[in-house]
Amino acid sequence: MLQKEKSWWQKTVVYQIYPRSFCDTTGNGIGDLQGIIEKLDYLEELGIETIWFSPFFKSPQKDHGYDISNFRDIDSEYGKMMDFDKLLESMHDRNMKMVLDLVLNHTSDEHPWFIESASSRDNPKRDWYIWADGTKPKGKKPPNNWKAMTGGYAWKYDEKTEQWYYFHFLPFQPDLNYRNPEVKEEMFNTMRFWLDKGVDGFRLDILHAIYEDESLRDDEFSWHLFPSDKRVDSLFRKHKYDLNLPETIDFAFELRKVMDEYQPERFLVGEVYGSIEELSKYYGPKSNGLNMCFLFEYTDAKPKPKAYRNVISRIEKALPYPYTPTYVYGNHDMVRHLSRIDDNQQLAKLLVTMQLTLRGVPFIYYGEEIGMKNVNFDLKTSEDPIGRKFSKFPLSCIVKLFGISVTRDGCRTPMQWSNQPNAGFSNNETIEPWLKVPDSYKKINVEKERKNPDSILNCYKRLLALRKKSNVLFDGLFDFIEGNENKNCITYKRCNNDDKIYVYLNFINDEILLTCPVEEPNLLFSTLSNRVAIDIKAYHRKIKLTPLEGIIFKEKRK
Repeated sequence: MLQKEKSWWQKTVVYQIYPRSFCDTTGNGIGDLQGIIEKLDYLEELGIETIWFSPFFKSPQKDHGYDISNFRDIDSEYGKMMDFDKLLESMHDRNMKMVLDLVLNHTSDEHPWFIESASSRDNPKRDWYIWADGTKPKGKKPPNNWKAMTGGYAWKYDEKTEQWYYFHFLPFQPDLNYRNPEVKEEMFNTMRFWLDKGVDGFRLDILHAIYEDESLRDDEFSWHLFPSDKRVDSLFRKHKYDLNLPETIDFAFELRKVMDEYQPERFLVGEVYGSIEELSKYYGPKSNGLNMCFLFEYTDAKPKPKAYRNVISRIEKALPYPYTPTYVYGNHDMVRHLSRIDDNQQLAKLLVTMQLTLRGVPFIYYGEEIGMKNVNFDLKTSEDPIGRKFSKFPLSCIVKLFGISVTRDGCRTPMQWSNQPNAGFSNNETIEPWLKVPDSYKKINVEKERKNPDSILNCYKRLLALRKKSNVLFDGLFDFIEGNENKNCITYKRCNNDDKIYVYLNFINDEILLTCPVEEPNLLFSTLSNRVAIDIKAYHRKIKLTPLEGIIFKEKRK
């Protein structure tokens, strides 16, 4: 049984907001901080405890906030610092926690640091970034064969200083040089700036790319073209010298030391890629690294019992208590979850039942709770710079064949609040939002789903309410129920010193009967909104599950 009271962040549920798409109060078609403030009551009603915000720092917005030109100011598109302060105060008044998206790996090429760095080879900020001479002839070829995450060489030539600078993501996002102690201390102080304001944690963008091989050695060949959640190999490169270096894992421990300067406790969650076993290194041997990492192998698993049993078993083995796993189905970079499971709403309810009852911290992407779908966009008019980059290349056709979206616009469309024009996203009904609102908003919106007891939204609400009042769901141990007689189901229990709860999940479109582990079951939740009890007497002491039904129950107290 658990020996220690868990920290608040180990018990929480995190909701991700993409600020540009949440709520527009200025009427310009772009979401803003005041819009988020106005929707806090909705999030509180939903049962959300912690909110992670994609970046709203000062930025040229070429990558919509992930290209930062000032880490300590708010971009005018979203508001002012006074709006941030009001948002933070409003959240804390509701006992909600705030997590900011911290882009440590790179800056915008319009950041004053980079402008200085690029001005001359002897500028004091030259080695704040990674510069190198090119190879022959006349240095006009990149320094090595490294590939950027988005394709093509990871180097851009600067005519003025006749050197190349390195970027892991996009050419207008030059990587910072963390082998320079000045850079490291500056970014630590940026963290302290926001922590001093009262921020409760950070999500760390592409943290696994922080350090690169100091000698800039050529990468090794790999047969893999597309990246995977199980490995970092992609674009026929192993990424041996630019991802998940030992120095990067050590850096995670340094970040934790900064966080540990503050009380009450704050937390870090890292966007890192690799196998579950590799990512566990970022947690530290004594839980002295990142508090959590995103475990995308779970996200990418096929919605089949065997696949989920396998990945959950590996997570439990690699990250046993006191380590804390994460469970996420979507974010601002991937095709929306409902579209990945063929718009199957019953399956979506089943999967969120699992997500919110596993041992770990669940992350919900805005709109998942109402079943928002991915939207198709023309790459030539894509707001996403990656989409525009590939609009002229045949690679985009190949990628579509593999079921990968080239543009991220489709998962970033405005939140669908009502059936009013623009889905109630903007107070200006005549404005064209920064991304089009799909016609589906007339059927899929918060206002309509609130009234339907069988909606996805109300399924989330019931689950979150149960989680909040059942300590065992956030502090109990996890065990699969052995001897499960049906391979089409997943059954497990959560146990602590005081309680035991059972979760049964039916993954097929047929009714099934499963052995009941208790004498008298008390139904706590079903994905069917009208089910109120478990009748085992009618089925020879077995539990009947309808197609794609999930239930949570415990033994009745005598």
